[in-house]
Amino acid sequence: MTRDSSAPPTVLRDGSTSVRSPAGEEGAATRHRTMDRVDSGAGAPGEFRVGSVIKGRFELRALVGSGGMGMVFSALDRRKVEARDPNPEVAVKILNKSFERHPDAFVALQREASKAQSLAHPNIVTVFDFDRDGDSVFITMQLLRGRSLEELIRGARNRGIDRKAALPVIRGIADGLSYAHKKGIVHSDLKPANVFLDESGTPKILDFGIARAVPSAAQGPQDQFDAGSLGAYTEGYATEEMVQGRDPAPADDIYALGLIVYELLAGKHPYAGKSAAQARAAGLAPAPLRQLRHREWQTLARALAFERAKRPRDATEFLRQFFGATRVRNALIAAVCALAVALGFMWYQNYRQSGPAVAFETLPVATQERIQSDFTEGDKAWEFYSRQGISNALTDSLSYFADAYKLHKGNREAVRGLRRAADEMLKLARNDPASLRDTAHSLAESSEFLSTYPPVVHALGR
Repeated sequence: MTRDSSAPPTVLRDGSTSVRSPAGEEGAATRHRTMDRVDSGAGAPGEFRVGSVIKGRFELRALVGSGGMGMVFSALDRRKVEARDPNPEVAVKILNKSFERHPDAFVALQREASKAQSLAHPNIVTVFDFDRDGDSVFITMQLLRGRSLEELIRGARNRGIDRKAALPVIRGIADGLSYAHKKGIVHSDLKPANVFLDESGTPKILDFGIARAVPSAAQGPQDQFDAGSLGAYTEGYATEEMVQGRDPAPADDIYALGLIVYELLAGKHPYAGKSAAQARAAGLAPAPLRQLRHREWQTLARALAFERAKRPRDATEFLRQFFGATRVRNALIAAVCALAVALGFMWYQNYRQSGPAVAFETLPVATQERIQSDFTEGDKAWEFYSRQGISNALTDSLSYFADAYKLHKGNREAVRGLRRAADEMLKLARNDPASLRDTAHSLAESSEFLSTYPPVVHALGR
């Protein structure tokens, strides 16, 4: 094995570091990876080593990873072999002897398994079980084949990868995070080393060892154990709020996600690997990425903000702002369109509405701020389109005002922006009937207001 001295370690608040993990065997056609990366200098806890059999069932075959909490082995599940399962290999994570001495070690590993088991998602590694063999505790999980995102970024250092190739990876990571955030779980140690690309290129989020529950999202009996008591984080990917020991928030993961997106596209850390506090003190700001569209860059820049309040609140909001309307949202809007057509006259009633049913001033302050931000960015994108004539900026302007309208239905400022962008897009397509219909269809899907806006309805031939 070769040691990668550049890999960022997870550190504890007392200044100590977890095991630094190396790159893996150079030249290997297929790499096995799970929750951590290999450290050839670490010893297996207790008597377990390659060749050992745990619980009379799991035959350890190779050490494939190591980190601050545990050692990870590839293993043959004898029960699966007996059942003639075509995929009898699993990964087994056992506590390191150094971490075994931590008073919360047993609880931490059990909570890691519990959290991961509750996160059944294609972009999150699958955990099977939590068990004990004598004094040693372990978890079994999916054995992955492919390479880490860290390896991909290292191979594209200072140049990044193509935008077209990067977008599915970005979406996959954000989708996995979005699912975790909806479950009230913050990863708390997201970094390239904790994202794995399987053989199909699907990203898998790894290592929920220090994941934490969002206080406001907790339901039912309160868990008295908080992984934050372990005090672990990775300096170059941690927010100042994390370092200060503040309550977890999904926006902490968004900062790390922003760093990953930037590294993926630029081949380098936007703050030269510095901690958030160091980067702020040095007055550093990320250089814009030319391969991103205006809307995408604005979203990424917000994700990289040092202040939690300026970042997208969670991965769902990041997805909405970075990629625009989701497929689910489009389906809902399409359903609204179909309903409007079926009822015939209702489009005119919706269009004729004089204003919002709820006063702007009564909305939550955070919602007001988000709407005002959408107005500002929408006008900026419109001005950019007016000066440069770039169609992407026109689309961005439309999306910002559509987002604002969704937050405050009937808002006159949002309606103004939507009408302005829609009128311009219809004008550009007016000489080509097919293009005009396609444009009108896209407009109807982008906003509930535009689905009943007369020029759009007329262009659709309804």
